Formats: sequence, structure tokens, C-alpha cells
Amino acid sequence: MKKSNGYPQRQTIFTSSHIIFPVSIMNWLEVKGQREFLCNIPYDSDLLLSLKELAKALKIKSGIFTFIGALKTACLFYYVQNEKKFEKNVFDGPVEIVSGMGNIATFEGDIVVHAHLVIADRKGNCYGGHLTEGSKVFACEVYLRELSPAVSRKYDSLTGLNLLVL
Repeated sequence: MKKSNGYPQRQTIFTSSHIIFPVSIMNWLEVKGQREFLCNIPYDSDLLLSLKELAKALKIKSGIFTFIGALKTACLFYYVQNEKKFEKNVFDGPVEIVSGMGNIATFEGDIVVHAHLVIADRKGNCYGGHLTEGSKVFACEVYLRELSPAVSRKYDSLTGLNLLVL
């Protein structure tokens, strides 16, 4: 397993026009894929709570997933960066899940499912955001892949978010 030093570093990059751009070195952690699953989320269930229940039932502490399908109602958060708070947007369906993806980690010993999705209405208008409780499933298919080693989250005061510890 390879791991970065855990601290952001700065280095200077020169372009051919001699403009200097400071960039941060990213943290990273090499992970290995473990078990893989295809799953159906039950009709009328809460999508976020079902994904969390699935991770717990399969004893997955770290993973990635994608999902497609349709929702009867969609509840999405938008993160207001300068205020460090979430605003909730509710879309009374039906809507299609154009793209859904996320990851699984732990935070203070609890399983955390972090998912983003893009939904489309009947006219093809798309909306996206951070999945929150209240999204009711019409039909949903999930591909889930467990990762090793387990990854956790930690509060980051700069962003106000619980970010992955790498």
C-alpha cells in the first residue's frame, strides 16, 4: 500500500510562457478492489438510507458505487461554500436518475454513504447535488465495490466538510 505524507505541499510549476503557477500536491491512498455486488433498491424506499443499510448488511466499511434508475421524489443538498452550510432542494417526481455515484467510509465509527446524483425531469431538464434523506425510489440498480484498506472521514475546518483521510 502506498500513501502520501498526509500534508498538502506546494510546488511551483513553470509554463513555456514563464508564468508561475503554485499548485498543491494531492494526498492519495492506493486501494484494492475487493468484493463486488449488483443490487436492487426496493420500491418506495429511501435511497440514501437503503444504500447505508446495504453497506452495513454487507459489512462494507469502505467502497465506491454507481447507480441508475428513477425516483418518485428527489431530495438533494447544495453546499453553500462561503456559508459552510447545506441548502435542501426537493423535486417532486417522477424523475430519472441520469447519473449516481458515491463512496462509503466511516466517521466516528459509523458508516457514511456520500452520494451525488444528477436527475432529469420529463423534459430533460437536469439537476444535481448531494443525495440526502427523503429521496423515494421508483426503481434503482446499484453496482457496489468494496475497497481495502478501510477509509475514514475527518472534519476539515477549511471547508466545513467531513473529508476522506488519506
